[in-house]
Amino acid sequence: MDPSNKILPVDKKRWELWGISFFLLLSSAGTVIAFGMISDQPPVMIAFLGIFFLLFCAYIIDSEFKLQRIQKQLRDEQFKVLEEEVKISALQTRLKELTALQKAMTAIGMETQPEKALDTILGAALEFFAADQGSIMLVDESSQTLIIACSVGIKPEYTAQNRPKVGEGAAGYVAQTGEALLLPPKTNQYKNVETKSTELFSGICAPLRSRNKIIGIINYSIVDPKKRLFTEYDLKLLIIFAQYATLVMDAAGAARLR
Repeated sequence: MDPSNKILPVDKKRWELWGISFFLLLSSAGTVIAFGMISDQPPVMIAFLGIFFLLFCAYIIDSEFKLQRIQKQLRDEQFKVLEEEVKISALQTRLKELTALQKAMTAIGMETQPEKALDTILGAALEFFAADQGSIMLVDESSQTLIIACSVGIKPEYTAQNRPKVGEGAAGYVAQTGEALLLPPKTNQYKNVETKSTELFSGICAPLRSRNKIIGIINYSIVDPKKRLFTEYDLKLLIIFAQYATLVMDAAGAARLR
């Protein structure tokens, strides 16, 4: 049911008051008319009763307008409360983002082993995006393939065997073009990019760029169809994480990570 169509208690009371007022108005009007017809009172008395009747009508109308103003003020206050709740929710989301980013920055500044730093970045983003799987893949220039440097939620046998070529599949497409991708459930309908994963429900993939050169990719996926789909906003945040991961590799030397 649409909340706007729901009869509120205040509206119910208003209709009850209007019913009572209408009944009193009819009774008063009938009394004035009957009194004028059967009474021998002078016209001044009848006029007085008529004026009283009109004043009573004016009072009812004025009370209705006041009630409407009060109700409008209450609704305005409700909207303000809802706006504040939305703002608080947005701030909580932003705090969650900053917390995840802080974990990544701490990994860059404190972790001496680059592999562990990448794992920290990967795990922080996985938690933030509520993804099922994630991985960082690096370009092997000699074979022009992508090698998984670290992963979360992916079977070890798949990690060892999966070495897509640059330009092959979604990961290879990102590594070749440098274009971040938002992958919907039907990935084969997105820019002619196909994926070998039949379990993919939603995915995001961004390039790792160092000195204007693509050295790998970072990607996350959701396989549970009951979960949400990734959004363009998620993709923008992933690009930021990709920049942090690149800083780690630049600091440690990309060759040591391969």
